[in-house]
Amino acid sequence: MAGELAIQLQQLTKTYRTLRGPVEALRGLDLEVRAGEIFGYIGVNGAGKSTSIKILLGLSQATSGQAEVFGEPAGTLAARNKIGYLPEVATYHEFMSVEELLRIHARLAGVPSGKVEERCGVALESVKLEDRRRSRISELSKGLKQRFGVAQALVGDPPLLILDELTSGLDPFAQRDLRDILVGLRERKITVFFSSHYMTEVENVCDRAAIIHEGKLQVCGTIPELTQNREKVEVVLQVPPGVLDQLPGLEPISDEVGEFHRASLSRDEADGYIQKCLGLGCSVRRLSTVQHSLEDVFYQITRGPGATS
Repeated sequence: MAGELAIQLQQLTKTYRTLRGPVEALRGLDLEVRAGEIFGYIGVNGAGKSTSIKILLGLSQATSGQAEVFGEPAGTLAARNKIGYLPEVATYHEFMSVEELLRIHARLAGVPSGKVEERCGVALESVKLEDRRRSRISELSKGLKQRFGVAQALVGDPPLLILDELTSGLDPFAQRDLRDILVGLRERKITVFFSSHYMTEVENVCDRAAIIHEGKLQVCGTIPELTQNREKVEVVLQVPPGVLDQLPGLEPISDEVGEFHRASLSRDEADGYIQKCLGLGCSVRRLSTVQHSLEDVFYQITRGPGATS
C-alpha cells in the first residue's frame, strides 16, 4: 500500500450551464490522497468540494480532466466498489432498528448473504454501537446517527471512506467520539477523505489536508507544513529620525518604555530586512515568531487580499 494513491485528480474541471451563463465550479483541480491516510478537505461553501466529491462518486461527470479511485476511473463500477460514502445530510428509515437497517445497507453494498452478520458486527464495533443494535433509528441522538452513518459506509468493507461534513452540528462530545473513530480506522489502513469546516478537527486527526478555493487547489500538505510555511517573524525596532521613508511596512507602536515601530515579515524576508534596519542605525528591541493555526491559514487564503467567495 505504501505509495499507492487512493484518490488522484488531474486538471479536473467542471462547468455548469445556467440561465446566467456558464459557472466554473472546478478549474484545473489537481489533488492526490495517499492510501491509508486521513485527509482533510477544506473550503468555503461554493469552493468546489461537493462538486469534486460528486465526480469521485460518479454522481456527476467532469467537463475535462481525470479522476481516479485506486487507479480506477471515477464513476465506474470498479471505482464505486472501493468507496463507502456518508453525505452531509443523511436520512434513514426511522422505524427500523440499527441492525435491521445495517443489514439492508450490507446487501446493497454487495456483501454475500453468508457474511452479512459478520460485516454488520464489525461495522457496529468500529463505531461503538454494539449496545444499540436493537434500538430504533428514531431513538438515536444526532451523534449516534452519524456513527450509524459511518457504520453503513463501512459495512461493505471499502478501502476508502468519503465523509461529507461528518461532525456538522454536533456537540463537542459527539465530535470527539467521531474523531476517535476516525483514528481507529487509520489503524485498519482505511483511507478517510472528509470535508469539514472545523479547523481544529482537521488539525487533530488528519495526516494531511488541502484547502480548495474557487475551484482550485491552494495548498496541500501535513498540518505543520501548512502552518509553519506561513509563520511570521515580528520585529520591534527603535528607528532613528530620518530613515522611516527607507523602511516601508513599519507600524508605529508604543509601550511603557517608549515609541517604537513594528514589522511583520515572512521567514524568507526577515534576515535581509533586519540587516537593512541595522545598517540604517535601528536597534532591535524584540524579535519573535508568530505561529499560525490552520484557521489562520484558511482565513488568509479565502479572505486575504484578492480573495473572493
